[in-house]
Amino acid sequence: MESLFYCYPLALVLMQCCFITVTSTAMIRTDVTTDRSALSALKAHITSDPLQFLSKNWSSNAAAASSVRDWIGVECGSRHQRVTALNISSMGLAGTVPPEVGNLSFLVSLDMGSNYFHGNLPHELSGLRRLKFISLSSNNFTGAIPMWFGHFPELQVLALYNNDFTGLIPSSISNLSKLKHLDFRGNSLRRKIPEQIGNLQSLNFLNLEINQLTGSRPLSIFNISTMEKVGFTCNNLSGTLPVDLCHHLPNLRRIALSFNLIHGQIPSSLSQCSQLEILSLSGNNFSGSIPKEIGNLEMLEGLYLGTNNLQGVIPREIGNLRNLKEFGMERNQITGSIPREIGNLTELTSIEFAHNFLTGVIPEEMSNLHKLEALYLIFNELNGSIPVGIFNLSTMSVVSLGFNHLTGNLPSNIGNQWPNLEKFHLSGNNIGGLMPASIVNCSKLKAH
Repeated sequence: MESLFYCYPLALVLMQCCFITVTSTAMIRTDVTTDRSALSALKAHITSDPLQFLSKNWSSNAAAASSVRDWIGVECGSRHQRVTALNISSMGLAGTVPPEVGNLSFLVSLDMGSNYFHGNLPHELSGLRRLKFISLSSNNFTGAIPMWFGHFPELQVLALYNNDFTGLIPSSISNLSKLKHLDFRGNSLRRKIPEQIGNLQSLNFLNLEINQLTGSRPLSIFNISTMEKVGFTCNNLSGTLPVDLCHHLPNLRRIALSFNLIHGQIPSSLSQCSQLEILSLSGNNFSGSIPKEIGNLEMLEGLYLGTNNLQGVIPREIGNLRNLKEFGMERNQITGSIPREIGNLTELTSIEFAHNFLTGVIPEEMSNLHKLEALYLIFNELNGSIPVGIFNLSTMSVVSLGFNHLTGNLPSNIGNQWPNLEKFHLSGNNIGGLMPASIVNCSKLKAH
């Protein structure tokens, strides 16, 4: 090709270059008419508009078409009258996205979420270089996530969740230096998460849940100091967590890694994520003990450690988690007694300790949990009687204590003390006496 280029006279080459430049400039020149044509093309590709949002509001007659600023979901800039925002979310629309949408060159925000759009995304959308916000979530888009999503220099929010995208996460995403919010959950993305995603040093929200991703999580993700929420739940990710997990994550509030193939120990460095509110590690292969340093996470509201291979005892430091609302560690190999300090967790609404090897008695201090709604202690080695105070917790809806070694009798007025009871499981114990007649007052109780 290089030798062929030099066969042309220099003047002819210069003339051709000038012609191409002028022609290209003319081709990309856009105005209000271009925007109107682009929106009209989009309307023409809508195959279902059940609420008639566009059919009634996007007029095609010449008089009304002079301006689109009054069209529903359309915002225009005051200076050039160009379309700067298009929000047609949650309108029940079905159809495809035509390439003409890529001519909305002043577009800053594009929201087509919660509709029934389908098909592939046209390459022409890559020309919308002013975009700061893109939401195509909760539709039926298919195909691979295009590489050109990495070509939006101003982009801050990219939401493609709940679609049918397949293939890889494009490494070009790492070019989005201003990106703060990345949400690809609920697709069929495969293979590894690109290591380059750690280059997104402005990112504070990353959600890749419910995909088919494999391999280890890139360690570079744990070096993004701006990160607040990380979600990898329901994938096939493997490997271990870094021992210095929270050394560079001072702002982390949520980490969800449940239902993967992660193994190893839960790092004690989690205590350095002082802002952590949700820690979800259920459904993996974690081993070792529950680190007592978790007790330092005073902001924690949800602690989910169920269905792992954890051993040892419940650390007493758990009693420091005064904001904890849900605590799950079911289906592990936890031994020892339930610490009395659990009575300090007065915000608890759910305790899920089923299928472990807990021994001793149910601590009387559980009577302090006046917001408790669900108590799962089934399949353990607990003994003694059920603390009387637990029957005074009127918020209870589920009490599952079966297959332990519990003794004693049930109070005669049980049906008046648990008005919200829906499930009550006591079989496989040594409870004496008859079921109190007042149980009929538990009108919400369901047969199981």
